[in-house]
Amino acid sequence: MSFISAIQSGFRNYAKFKGRASRSEYWWWTLFTFLVQIAVSGFGDGIGGVVSLAILLPSLAVQVRRLHDTNRTGWWILWPIVSLGVAVVAFIVAAVSGTAEFSDPSEWDPTEVLDGVSGGTVAVIAVALLFALVTGIANLVFTLQRSQPTENRFGPPPPPRLPT
Repeated sequence: MSFISAIQSGFRNYAKFKGRASRSEYWWWTLFTFLVQIAVSGFGDGIGGVVSLAILLPSLAVQVRRLHDTNRTGWWILWPIVSLGVAVVAFIVAAVSGTAEFSDPSEWDPTEVLDGVSGGTVAVIAVALLFALVTGIANLVFTLQRSQPTENRFGPPPPPRLPT
């Protein structure tokens, strides 16, 4: 699949989470979104945020279809997101509970945010971050793998497309 046809396919199938996406379709789409993000980064946060939201759903759909192409469920993309969420929530709870002692904001020292936090909380944060890293690497490896050449539980392989 060519760069242009991958972009067209990404927008044409922007909310299609069924079926399969070839490795070339996924990586061309990823390159496109990376280049778009670089291009709009100089226009300010407002435009960058709108563009990010505009390409979020198609990007998720392409990644889910890519996982389907390797005969894996699309739910794999949630593991790193959920584990990062757990780490962030645990950190926020630890930081808020640690700063509640200060009545004067001028006394707050950011280097002491986790002082007095239990070892269990730190362990939860560490395990969640480690799990996010491991599942993120697993997702990367899955997207790098070759497509299954035959039909799998998610349907037939994507048809080969000639560059136009």
